[in-house]
Amino acid sequence: MAEIKAFSGLLYDSEKIGDLHSVMAPPYDVISTKFQDELYERHPNNVIRLILAKTGEEDTPGNDRYSHAAADLQSWLDSGVLKTDDSDSIYYYTQTYTTAEGEVLTRKGFMSLVRIEEFGEGRIHAHEQTLSGPKADRLKLMEACKANFSSIFSLYTEPELAINALLAKVAEATEPVIDVLDDSGIANRVWRVNDPQIIGVVADIMKTKTLFIADGHHRYETSMNYKRLMSERNPVHTGNEPYNYVMMYFSNMDDEGMTIGPTHRVIHSLDSADADALLEECKKYFDFKEFTYNHDTSDEVRAAFVEALKTSGESTTTIGIGAASKSAYYLLSLKTSETMDSVFGDTIPEVFKSLDVTVLHALILNKILGITQEAQAKQTNIQYVKSYDEAFNAFDGTDNQFVFFLNATRIEQVKSVAEAGHVMPQKSTFFYPKLLTGLVMNLHSTGAEGELETTNA
Repeated sequence: MAEIKAFSGLLYDSEKIGDLHSVMAPPYDVISTKFQDELYERHPNNVIRLILAKTGEEDTPGNDRYSHAAADLQSWLDSGVLKTDDSDSIYYYTQTYTTAEGEVLTRKGFMSLVRIEEFGEGRIHAHEQTLSGPKADRLKLMEACKANFSSIFSLYTEPELAINALLAKVAEATEPVIDVLDDSGIANRVWRVNDPQIIGVVADIMKTKTLFIADGHHRYETSMNYKRLMSERNPVHTGNEPYNYVMMYFSNMDDEGMTIGPTHRVIHSLDSADADALLEECKKYFDFKEFTYNHDTSDEVRAAFVEALKTSGESTTTIGIGAASKSAYYLLSLKTSETMDSVFGDTIPEVFKSLDVTVLHALILNKILGITQEAQAKQTNIQYVKSYDEAFNAFDGTDNQFVFFLNATRIEQVKSVAEAGHVMPQKSTFFYPKLLTGLVMNLHSTGAEGELETTNA
């Protein structure tokens, strides 16, 4: 079962900070070096100093970005900049945002702890591949700080929306403990829910739920590794220590506030980038539609191309292509549902064969362009971009060769792949908006004097 647990969250003291926007940050893995500098300058207590401390040429083990983060955490605890709540709670978290189409939506969820489970042994499922480098980095940070600074983002299904309705009543009756706009203008609001009866109802409902990790795969696997490490070090391990749990955000995929955006692929540095050869080979598997443009018609054609991509994608697997050497965009629709069967047989799981990302990565990138799975995993020739504007402008003043445009992965596809026990290719989903870091944190334990424990915790 999915075992959730209330906890005493670690929050910024708004009376000491003032504008909480000044200490918040996006997830660590989307922060550029330039934005890291900006966040450092924004406030001396910005959470960037914990989640992504700067490195220096003189760093050594024990005197590095991880030890600096731990020192800052201890200092902020000592000064009261960060305070632990007096009672165990779950935290109702809403994000109100505007979609690209101008629709205002509110995604709802809650933060609590969840018992860590190994993949395949319980109700928590991954849906995306991970890399070893980020996991090693996050493990060093967790060992140094003994804390979760940001929530894993998970999805569950509950068509009745009972949890959302229950927590919404709390929000209607009380003021949020946090109400802050992020740098994208998204309204982030958090309510503390410490009524044991409400917590019990939520926990009972969640016991039957399967969880799908939407974002934070590296951090969840890091928590698994940390749990193994700490349990081996602890001669009296019981399974109830803080390291057996991780902070997680739970959002109902049946709620209307859920948005998944596309992630497009920019291809560069191939030894051969013959667009005519690529297109000719693709014609064996795809039906084609060409969108030619010139300087005067570029904007109009782009809009028509995107609309056609979305419309066609509603009924068949559809991929868009742009080439640096062509003044045209190409819409590729898989000829039949059996096409992937005829090419790959049983070497690709059935649940994958209708996914745009699998068709692109396996059929086009690997089989036709010759980009190996290893090169794809290392992102040797691939850059990922989130917006259509970034994708369309990828050829401006660059050596990029191709751009592949994708539709957003549908939520039911994420669910099907995860339930089948598989993981999707990297960057298959872009859940919007990203969770804001710095709202609520989970400190594993402190000593009697308020200092971070360094053993068995």
